Amino acid sequence: MPWDSLAYLLLLLGAGLITPGPNNITCTVHAVVYGKKSNIPLIAGMALGFISIHVICGLVVDSFEEDSPIGVAMNIVGSVFMFLIAFAILFLGRSEKIQHFPSAVPKLGFKTGVLMQYVNGKEWAMVFMIMSKFLNDFGGGLRGIFTIATITTTGGIAAMFVWSHLGEKIRSKVDEPGFVKNAFTVLGSLLFLLAIVISIRGL
Repeated sequence: MPWDSLAYLLLLLGAGLITPGPNNITCTVHAVVYGKKSNIPLIAGMALGFISIHVICGLVVDSFEEDSPIGVAMNIVGSVFMFLIAFAILFLGRSEKIQHFPSAVPKLGFKTGVLMQYVNGKEWAMVFMIMSKFLNDFGGGLRGIFTIATITTTGGIAAMFVWSHLGEKIRSKVDEPGFVKNAFTVLGSLLFLLAIVISIRGL
């Protein structure tokens, strides 16, 4: 196993811990409303969806390229999805509904966690890129697929638990005037900026 390939994947794990992507922001907001323990089924679904995307991308790694029509379509869908989430969080943060946020934010579970991965076009593109570049370095075939999936999914799960913990911290301050509105506005703004950045990179 080339150490530079492993170092690259570990770098992705670190980035996953600090990047406010769709999964991390969803975990944060959901933990604000229902507590971090409620995120366990959601995170389990996200992990399963993430692993299944690794398997699919690994098996069809030679079928299309990121700049193919399929790859471009996934990028567009992923970007639109991220913008919609960002706008929803921003709207909720500035809305009077935030005063009754437990009823304004639906409780999410395992199925939602799985489905979120399949509509995240940027995730498909990223995993496809990783598989096409590093699959042979990690042994190729199913061995390589599951080795890469194990490394990246471990980082993803760690990131989601860290962001869930952040949501729990925010939840303890919900009684402070204006805190929840400001917190949702910051989270929505971060996701909106991230959506802009990855949309520009996808052009």
